[in-house]
Amino acid sequence: MEQRYPLSGFAKYLLTKSYISADQLEEAWRRGGKLNEVLVTQGYLSSSLLTEALSEFYGVKREFLTQVNIDPVAIKTVPEDLARRYTLFPISVDTGVLTVALADPADLRVLDDIRILTGYEVQFHVADIKEIRAAISKYLTVEQSAASLSSVMDAKEEKGIWLLDGDLEITHDDGPIIRLVDSLMQQAIEQGASDIHWEPRETEFLVRYRIDGRLETKVSLPETAARLVVSRLKALAGMDIAERRLAQDGRITAGSDGKRIDLRVSSLPTVQGEKLVTRILNPDMALLPLEALGMRLSVEQEIRELLTRPHGLILVVGPTGSGKTTTLYALLSELKTDSINIVSIEDPVEYQLTGINQVPVKGSIGLNFAHGLRAILRQDPDVIMIGEIRDEETAKIAISAALTGHLVFSTLHTNTAAEAFGRLLEMGIEPYLLAASINGVLSQRLVRVLCNHCKTPTVLRQLDEYLFSLPEGQSQYKASNCKHCRETGYSGRIGIHELLLCTPEIKELILARRSSLEIEKEAIKQGMITLVQDGFIKVSNGVTSIEEVLRAAKG
Repeated sequence: MEQRYPLSGFAKYLLTKSYISADQLEEAWRRGGKLNEVLVTQGYLSSSLLTEALSEFYGVKREFLTQVNIDPVAIKTVPEDLARRYTLFPISVDTGVLTVALADPADLRVLDDIRILTGYEVQFHVADIKEIRAAISKYLTVEQSAASLSSVMDAKEEKGIWLLDGDLEITHDDGPIIRLVDSLMQQAIEQGASDIHWEPRETEFLVRYRIDGRLETKVSLPETAARLVVSRLKALAGMDIAERRLAQDGRITAGSDGKRIDLRVSSLPTVQGEKLVTRILNPDMALLPLEALGMRLSVEQEIRELLTRPHGLILVVGPTGSGKTTTLYALLSELKTDSINIVSIEDPVEYQLTGINQVPVKGSIGLNFAHGLRAILRQDPDVIMIGEIRDEETAKIAISAALTGHLVFSTLHTNTAAEAFGRLLEMGIEPYLLAASINGVLSQRLVRVLCNHCKTPTVLRQLDEYLFSLPEGQSQYKASNCKHCRETGYSGRIGIHELLLCTPEIKELILARRSSLEIEKEAIKQGMITLVQDGFIKVSNGVTSIEEVLRAAKG
């Protein structure tokens, strides 16, 4: 292939070591911009593999910032704006030498600038750009802004400003609050949090992230900072700053790594002050393919077979936070083509999907699920997704649509797949309608995945092997802790599932109004793997732990 672009030493190294192909390199050059960044954004190299290659090429140590002890003296040597401009982070100071981590050491003039600024001799290591940005947010933005904020609060308190009635105005003196709030939100996005809790307490103001389903305290601010933090968030979300007695909702749009991230904000008045929760709607979660949800191959194949049917109702059940919406979006993505009209009605529309007509519920104007469904049925739909079946009217319209040539998806709040039938019977739906319309019910939960860096083998008691039907003598794993998983022992989540198919035998039980327990027994007899059994399959494969399965499946 004729070369039409300049080759740097590092580019030649990537080619020689087969990190990338010549075609990928040419495409990266054609796109323009910094070569390393383009290689990562195009998916030709992971940021971790790029860092490894840089370490090899320059012959310097690769630093893992999540595992190193950061020197407090070093943090004070480099200002935040410089660290962000050069994408570097100060690690330590020792005998007049400042050690920094760089994302890209190609431009060594950066070291001269740092040397002149700090007065130290400078040596560099290489680190992943994501780890550097996270460290800057944590140490240079959050901690320094919190310290500055404490000083600002002390000064205002001395002036008696906290005795004033009404809300506080953010002024030029309150730069720390702006940097602090913005950085905490960015940090939450980078760490994969689903929610941020801003909680006033009697003597402090806590900021907590929900990561992998668990809340983790990230920073404790002075109690006097609560009003400014809340005011900043409400202003960003377009909420009424002066209204503190009523609950409010708002929305913020942010950017991260070139992606649009929506944040849904809700406020709640409490005896300690206003509590805010920011829900992070990461579009990556809405684009997960069916095979990424953790289903066993047999369940995935059965689901795909249900998707080929021209009509009928498919239900996804489980408690709040069990990933039902993500599964529905994955099912819709499987069907999405130009030849099919897909319409959804949701409360609220959390993720906007290309090629799907999404309708938001608006209770204030009378547009509920039932009214929206009636309108949707006049829009010539092939596939309908209903965010949740909550009442008899919605259930009847959904089942009517499934019986009249439409493929319908929806969710229901029940603990097991078999309980879905009893719940719909309680809503007043006749058994013959359920038996005729429902194709299958998928029940699911989310369990945390053991951290691959620190999970440790464990020997199960014979009683455990007997009770949980786990293979005797096979290595199982338990959670430990390390800096990769924030000392929790887990990193990420995966689904456990049970799929109940409406076979002729199951339909007979529904028509006879048999209990959910009898329906479940018949489904198991026909080969259904229950939630707990699916969880223990993942335990035996080293994916999760017994404790995590019992917590999720029994809850």
